[in-house]
Amino acid sequence: MRGAVGVSLRMEDYNAMSHRYPVRYLIAALALALAAGACSSSDSASEQLVAGGTRETITVEANLDLAPLHVNVLLTDEGMEPDLIFLPAGRMIELVLRNRGTTEHHYRIKGLIPTQLRWLQWPVVDEYEALSMTDEELAEVAEDLVGVTDEAEMAHLMHHLKPTFVPFKDESPTGIRVLGTEVHGYVGLGQTETMIFIPLQTGEYQSDDVRFPEITGRVIVFTVDGA
Repeated sequence: MRGAVGVSLRMEDYNAMSHRYPVRYLIAALALALAAGACSSSDSASEQLVAGGTRETITVEANLDLAPLHVNVLLTDEGMEPDLIFLPAGRMIELVLRNRGTTEHHYRIKGLIPTQLRWLQWPVVDEYEALSMTDEELAEVAEDLVGVTDEAEMAHLMHHLKPTFVPFKDESPTGIRVLGTEVHGYVGLGQTETMIFIPLQTGEYQSDDVRFPEITGRVIVFTVDGA
């Protein structure tokens, strides 16, 4: 009999022990071997959960009553930090990407189909810049701002140019398209990207940098009960 941690009793050992020791000692030895095997099995189960193993996929409903969960990921030329993140299914996630490398980096979660996916879009100019721009310069930003000189009216119109979440993302400077069907963002040198989404399906997914396929990570989407 062999446990997962190497506890074993050969037949010749059993025969020898049965002649030299009372039965109660044999029972104790067997109990020790079984206990060791059980502990090892429990450890293996825990390791398998973290490692992925076979995890049932469950689809949940979005819970908009919960505040968004803020998650930070640093992207470097060597990899992503952290390379393993846990996301609660059904909860809004606010994912912030920061580039600490020397070139454009991407972060994509392969196979995870999000709902309510949005990217934070920043305005081209702020209110103070707009007040000092010419009509021609303003025309390149927004037609509604052309000819506006009243500060109050300008402030009213400028709210349309404040940072807002939008359901689209422009092609990256390196020519990589971002689809609206997957969690995917990119950041240039020293830049930050913010996106929101709700994961509804539990499971384990791989994250990667589409520009550098060797850079990968893992994302585990779980339910409150640990599925």
